[in-house]
Amino acid sequence: MRPYPMYRNLVLSDEITSESVRTIINRIMDINYDDDLKTNDYCDWKREPIYLFINSNGGNAYDALALIDIIQQSKTPVYTVALGWCMSAGLWIFTAGARRLVGANATLMFHDVKTWIHDKTSGVQQELDEAKRLSEKFCDAIIAVSRIAPADLEHYITTKAEWYIPAEKAVHLKLADEIYSKNS
Repeated sequence: MRPYPMYRNLVLSDEITSESVRTIINRIMDINYDDDLKTNDYCDWKREPIYLFINSNGGNAYDALALIDIIQQSKTPVYTVALGWCMSAGLWIFTAGARRLVGANATLMFHDVKTWIHDKTSGVQQELDEAKRLSEKFCDAIIAVSRIAPADLEHYITTKAEWYIPAEKAVHLKLADEIYSKNS
């Protein structure tokens, strides 16, 4: 008798915090563990992708990076699907998907990393250096998966603007692989 795969649809629809990503990280790890067992027990077992649906206005960059590490290390492919709004750290998580799908009505948004620095001069410099490091990592992640030029991202950073990207433009820029449908 062939076993059934675990349920593989996960939803991130809150601000990105350690609490909102904890459940998703645990589920991705559980699915990988289950797939590992089934791969060992059934010679014809095939890993089916995990779908991570993202509808988030962003949040904490470090919590986003924790989830990104898990997505990128997952043996079972994680497909990210942007729905509604996929902004800031939500966009960063979106870029980590093995396939990146975007809902027809979704809007993605890029902006520079935000900080709330209140400290002495040396502390401000330390925080600024870390913010620049995070900003470079975010830009590198976008550039690695799309046709977006570094100069385009730099423009939005230097003008302190948000860049809103509708679904069709995200596909055109190769930020998304395709518009999400039941058959994706």
